[in-house]
Amino acid sequence: MIEHQPLHAGSLLDPRLEACGTALREVDDMTPPGEQDAELSFGPGTLRYYVMRIPRRPLRITAMTRHLNATQCLSSAEARPFWLLLAPPEIEGPVLDASAVWLLRIEAGEGIKLHLGTWHAGPLFDADSASFFNLELSDTNQNDHETLALSRPLQVTLR
Repeated sequence: MIEHQPLHAGSLLDPRLEACGTALREVDDMTPPGEQDAELSFGPGTLRYYVMRIPRRPLRITAMTRHLNATQCLSSAEARPFWLLLAPPEIEGPVLDASAVWLLRIEAGEGIKLHLGTWHAGPLFDADSASFFNLELSDTNQNDHETLALSRPLQVTLR
């Protein structure tokens, strides 16, 4: 049985984001580098920047993934909101404590850079499919893809 405790989505202003990633918001052209920029980290390998199409996924989440060798940047290629389940990178397990997980809503025109090791599930969205700009290493999904089961399944409601 799924224990359904509603997860209320935070925004890119949520203080929990600091442990998990960096908010990406538009800035004017020619804005000097500063705190608004994501600090990227990529291990050895080739960068891959592509438009990723994803079919609708179930909103019952039973596991989360992280990448230890590369930061990952995501933004909607269709200027639509999307959601991610996040948990801080320092959590270790044999299982991931579901009470440490929180839901983030990323608005149209925004993006996110995930810190190294941030646990995540998604992107989640309310459509049959969606496209995302994705920056990661070319072999991230083959060689840098650790997945842990959640201590209990989470049922996500997108709002």
